[in-house]
Amino acid sequence: MPDVREVWQSRAWGTLGAPVYDFVLDHPEVARPAGQVLWGCDTRRMYAAMDIVNQLPQGAALLDLPVGGGVTLRRLEPGRQIRYVAADISEDQLDAARRAAERAGLSGIEYVRADVVDLPFADGEFDVVVSFAGLHCMPDPSAAIASLARVLAPGGRLIGSCVARGVNRRFDLHIRAMRAMGVFGPSGTVEDLSRWFADAGLRVVELACNGALAQFTVVKD
Repeated sequence: MPDVREVWQSRAWGTLGAPVYDFVLDHPEVARPAGQVLWGCDTRRMYAAMDIVNQLPQGAALLDLPVGGGVTLRRLEPGRQIRYVAADISEDQLDAARRAAERAGLSGIEYVRADVVDLPFADGEFDVVVSFAGLHCMPDPSAAIASLARVLAPGGRLIGSCVARGVNRRFDLHIRAMRAMGVFGPSGTVEDLSRWFADAGLRVVELACNGALAQFTVVKD
């Protein structure tokens, strides 16, 4: 099985696979049928959840990880007075996010290359962490959730989505194919996610399946 960290950091994936992945996510007219075929999900629900970036009070601090090509970042309204930190393990993805932010007229974004399990941030540094379509790409999603919980302030929210195992046999076959390509980690079932959140000290507000796409909002009490 390929090392998922190495694949996402590789120049080959950064110049070939990642742009395709980002293109699909960034074009709802493409993502919607693709999401239906691959995961049986309605991607409009995921995009609606991304609007959290425009609902935060002035001065709030938000971490977007993995930022990828900036799909969530591009939803930020220019002039919003929040601290927005875009983090990713891939320098190519960060470069793509920078270009996307420039095209959208966004400034003041902080770009940080980081591994999710070794974040260069203080405990409780962020009011909100967003992680859309990310946890299933990580080699140890349980450790990733614990690390994201660490940088959340008390009362802070982790909001996102990930592909979950065990929803449907056909979707599980797609997950195995993605793992064989090296772009997915082990992922987990919805029950696994619930346990990982609890182990990290996060209380579930929402954890619902949208096809094989698990969407979640959890709070650090």
